[in-house]
Amino acid sequence: MNVMSLLARALQSFAHPPPQARAAVRWLVLAALSALVLLTLLPERSVAQPAGTQPVPVNPLKVGTLVEFDTRAQTVGDAFSSMLEPVRYRVTDRTVDPMVSAEVLRRRVPPIAARAGVMPIEQALLLLIGDDHRLVVDHAHRLVAIERHAPEPVKEP
Repeated sequence: MNVMSLLARALQSFAHPPPQARAAVRWLVLAALSALVLLTLLPERSVAQPAGTQPVPVNPLKVGTLVEFDTRAQTVGDAFSSMLEPVRYRVTDRTVDPMVSAEVLRRRVPPIAARAGVMPIEQALLLLIGDDHRLVVDHAHRLVAIERHAPEPVKEP
């Protein structure tokens, strides 16, 4: 047998592989393509963090959301609950003055907040309670409370 006949036989086997080899090659190509697709779907890490460092926590109340409420049916308490539910926070009336907090939560949604547009959740909550109150946020227990805003003393020149 000469070298030319060996080459001719090898080329013939590559040109007409047996059915098992074709199936194996097809499976390998599909597996490689699937792996590439999965790799493109993985989130990218722009910078590797050094060992022992914690990721910077994100304040979920700073996330932007579309603010639209039904002013005829909803109270401020209902609006608070609907805004805080996706970020798993809860509103509480256990504050220094629970009567004030409960009174604010029973109010109707102000017309200015009905279609306020896109804004952070915290800003939307402040819009609902008005200028004479402030938010107190407990991130550790995921609680949000309302307190009366203390009036600032007037400075005399």
